Amino acid sequence: MPRQLMLNLGLSGSKEAEHVSILQATGSDPVGAAALLSYADPVELERFSALEDAVWGNTTLSPAVTEAVRLHCANIRGCAFCSAVRITAAIEDGLSEDHISNLDVPGSRAEVSAEHDAALTLVDHFLKDPRRPDEREAIAHTLGTAGVMEVLLACGAFASADLRIALGENLEPAGSNIFERARGQRSDAPDGTDWPQLSGSVLDPDVDLPMVADSLANVIRQRLVSLSESRDLKPEIVAACAMRSAQLHGVDTDDPIMALLMPADGATVTAEEVRNWPIWTADQGRYEMELAEQLWIDPSSVSKATTDALEERHGVDGLIRIAWSLIFIGQLHRLVLVLQRD
Repeated sequence: MPRQLMLNLGLSGSKEAEHVSILQATGSDPVGAAALLSYADPVELERFSALEDAVWGNTTLSPAVTEAVRLHCANIRGCAFCSAVRITAAIEDGLSEDHISNLDVPGSRAEVSAEHDAALTLVDHFLKDPRRPDEREAIAHTLGTAGVMEVLLACGAFASADLRIALGENLEPAGSNIFERARGQRSDAPDGTDWPQLSGSVLDPDVDLPMVADSLANVIRQRLVSLSESRDLKPEIVAACAMRSAQLHGVDTDDPIMALLMPADGATVTAEEVRNWPIWTADQGRYEMELAEQLWIDPSSVSKATTDALEERHGVDGLIRIAWSLIFIGQLHRLVLVLQRD
């Protein structure tokens, strides 16, 4: 989220989490997004696992670049858990301790490789300034069309840290920081160095996409169906959250992505009604909207009062599913802005 927007909303950045682990069984040790989803929604866990498998197991990117993307996402979001895990593996994959400590320094990135620099610049746009990069031609030339989509796919997977941070799991893991991860053989990059076009080729799973990008389309479609059939969010609340995300992220409310996010039963809400959500009642979705804004702007700012109110109405498992759905809405809008239609 652009810093100016954060300032306009009265937020200056991350602050200390106000609550402890959402799952009492975890005690003082944090859990990953996969464990939270396993507890709340095993079917959604399968979708998320497929997304992560595509990132780690079938890519044209070098292992060092994939690790750098993961660590850079963690640094931007302030995820202590993500930053701590797999440091040894990252070094084994080609990153030095110096490279890891300087991921946020743009001038130091090219010292590793042009691919490394281009990938991290793309991460910056996805998480910090979600709009199509001015450097898109250079990024596409360096990463290839497939590589651009793979970095964005990775951003979507690694942004799962928002769920952990928001629900009080943002702790460094106890014990070893070596987390094994199966990795497939690196694929040869296909021909194509054009900037990916956001059309049916991204959102329609029936259209072939370069390399692992088809996994992105399939996961998006499945999660859209899940969102429209949510057992926790009424259609009118889904519509309101989609509208509010568009307003905050700067997405045109006439963009085709909005038609996909809006519930099929025709639930609608006006832009003015959404802007006035703080006066809503709990039944209208006040707490869902409050959680949404906190998640999209700074997941560490999620307040205990908000999560307590939602947990009372939906239970812990419902709260996890709601947070995951809201994160997904924001990710889709970021994807739209980074790729943008001509």
